[in-house]
Amino acid sequence: MKDEGAGFLKGGGQLGELIAAFDWSKTSLGPIAAWPAAMRAQLGMMLRSPMPIVTLWGEPGVMIYNDGYSVFAGKRHPQLLGMDVRQAWPEVADFNDNIVKTVFRQGKTLSYTAQELQLDRRGGLESAWLDLDYSPMIDEDGKPLGVIAIVVEITDKVLADRKLTDERTRLEQMYAQAPNFMALLEGPEHRFMMANPAYGRVVGDRAVLGKTVAEALPEAAEQGYVALLDKVYASGEALVLTAACALLMAACATTPKAANPQDIFLAQLNALCGQRFEGRVVTTDAADADFASSRLVMHVRDCAPDE
Repeated sequence: MKDEGAGFLKGGGQLGELIAAFDWSKTSLGPIAAWPAAMRAQLGMMLRSPMPIVTLWGEPGVMIYNDGYSVFAGKRHPQLLGMDVRQAWPEVADFNDNIVKTVFRQGKTLSYTAQELQLDRRGGLESAWLDLDYSPMIDEDGKPLGVIAIVVEITDKVLADRKLTDERTRLEQMYAQAPNFMALLEGPEHRFMMANPAYGRVVGDRAVLGKTVAEALPEAAEQGYVALLDKVYASGEALVLTAACALLMAACATTPKAANPQDIFLAQLNALCGQRFEGRVVTTDAADADFASSRLVMHVRDCAPDE
């Protein structure tokens, strides 16, 4: 039903229309015409915000929210409108009860970063990760009116980060177990991100992680290897040097095998779930055909998201 004094709802999107049509007389808030001016002002600003925002009014925490929050609510919208928050989200009733007690009763603010909650928004409980900020709302006399919450869902980012971490872990395990010499370089400066034990032996067990190739292995620049890495990074095209005389390895070798001619494979690893990593450097001893066949170990599945 329409209420007088609802001008603040104009221009408030779909929720502005739903709030205007809702029968608030059946809730603890009463009809819109009886709402205090401070409450109307808060709601007017909330409805025009692009951020997902929900307001919880009074001790029950009667829910009024904007279009952004309706997207977050999924199939629970529009039934959430006008409900008490503890009943609206029963699966997190204790969490919301603490919000009302802390923010509404005590007038404190609360913030959560990457807060995991089990929510039923699509017909079953699912994990959701949220950045949440709760602040008290007061009237002209400083008396509490309710709670305003900014709700930013970061579930996709959390899952993407976990996938990236898993990919990195698998890559590290593959590198560590590989019999040939392997290193992963990052960025245009070719900074060592990973290097397996075999590679460490080749360079005399020098501490290379976190350093650029030029810093960790200055002789590499003198022999032109950094220039080759620059070329691979810029072009994205793989480069294979067959039976190359790797003076870098011969100069730092701790075993005779390391002084043998090397097959050196340079390729751009352009996707670990969307993050650009530059060079994977694989060396195999050309004096041993079994090492050459182990190049297949370097196949890395491209898991970059579709553009």
